[in-house]
Amino acid sequence: MKMTMSKIASLAGASRGAVDKTIHNRPGVREEVRQRVLRVIDETGYIPLAERKAVQKQLMSKSIAIILPRLTNPYFAALRRYLDEQSAFIPDIKLTYYPCDTTDIAGMLDLLHRLHDQPIDALLFRGVRNIAIQTALDTLGRPVVFFDSDMSSKKRLCFIGEDCIKSGRLAASLLAKSIGGYGQVAVLTGSEHIPSHRQRLEGFLEAMRTMYPDIAVVRHLYTQEQPESAYRLTGRLLVDFPNLSGVCNLAGCSGEIGQAILERRQKGSVPLVCFSTAGDVADLIRKRVVSFCISLQPREQARLMLETMCNYLQKEIHPPHSFVKVPVSIVVDENLDSLTADFAQLL
Repeated sequence: MKMTMSKIASLAGASRGAVDKTIHNRPGVREEVRQRVLRVIDETGYIPLAERKAVQKQLMSKSIAIILPRLTNPYFAALRRYLDEQSAFIPDIKLTYYPCDTTDIAGMLDLLHRLHDQPIDALLFRGVRNIAIQTALDTLGRPVVFFDSDMSSKKRLCFIGEDCIKSGRLAASLLAKSIGGYGQVAVLTGSEHIPSHRQRLEGFLEAMRTMYPDIAVVRHLYTQEQPESAYRLTGRLLVDFPNLSGVCNLAGCSGEIGQAILERRQKGSVPLVCFSTAGDVADLIRKRVVSFCISLQPREQARLMLETMCNYLQKEIHPPHSFVKVPVSIVVDENLDSLTADFAQLL
């Protein structure tokens, strides 16, 4: 039998108003009546409607932990901004950010260990190639959507990001067009432990080997996504290879790489192909240092991340595909203004 306030009143021999005042601890009820009401509530296990609604809301509310690289990378700053904007229109969803560089394996392991005791329902995580991280995610036991970079996990729902091998091949093609299909080139990327960086490099090298036999890749370097390292490595590269025809950057820190080119080659005669139209990259396009930029889509990626996670947590709908592709665009000086809106607020 469903217990109501009226039935509590009948069993306690009290008015409904007296029951309401007792439940909400308001004055105006004789102590004898109050005690009878409390005894009936205790015996029947009655839970007031307001408390039932609060419990139901708590059960419906879902908390998502987002382990995001530190926001020195403009792409991830834009991604967070769009996640916040779009989550504001989704009821009962809470986003909590945990900044940690993907190259900081010890830091990520410590963070995943601490999350064991946190009331989180799922994770959004940038994948990394590390067995200890994979084990930590499996032990944590929450469902995971990987973004930007994929990895294996027992709790993996899907990966949301670009086709990284295809993007690497595209970067090789654009660089080849920039230098006329002939010469020496170098390629920089972030970390061999970040699958998206490794896959872009794989696609780039494969395309150069099979499609552009007159282009020699004289060196490929890892910046670890550190601005100082990117600047220093590029400067050294231009000294070691004075006849270098072009450079491709497959990860972040393109601003520092372009600055090193500007300083070593005053006319900007070494074309640079890179990713992400952040503010410093837009400036390098205008200065004709960057000949082509592959622009990622943080707004669309944020939408897909939230849509996928909310469908799973709130409606128990699994992602329709294991790999949810995010489109990319090619940016040159002619279409720069129309494709840099994602980063405009960061300048």
